[in-house]
Amino acid sequence: MQSGEEYVPWAHLCTLSGFHDRSIFSVHWSRDGVIASGASDDAIRLFVDDNSDSVDRPFYKLLLKKEKAHEMDVNSVQWAPDHKEIGLLASASDDGMVKIWKLALEP
Repeated sequence: MQSGEEYVPWAHLCTLSGFHDRSIFSVHWSRDGVIASGASDDAIRLFVDDNSDSVDRPFYKLLLKKEKAHEMDVNSVQWAPDHKEIGLLASASDDGMVKIWKLALEP
């Protein structure tokens, strides 16, 4: 890949696949390391690093899944950028709704 005059190397680290039944439209990584995905299967999935001992690449596991998060495609997911609002996720859909979700993990 070229960036101006400079060569910028990219390396594929890992793949998350088989978790959604249809096309994925949006992915967003939280400041806490939680990856959210929204797809045309009307669902939201959350992934976290599984903290394996692999030195070659990271591995992620499914943390939570919300089937029927919306009545139609989940077109966008976005974590709240404010440090005071850790764990807030917004999702938008073809159903005309924006929903706000609170991730409340037990300590």
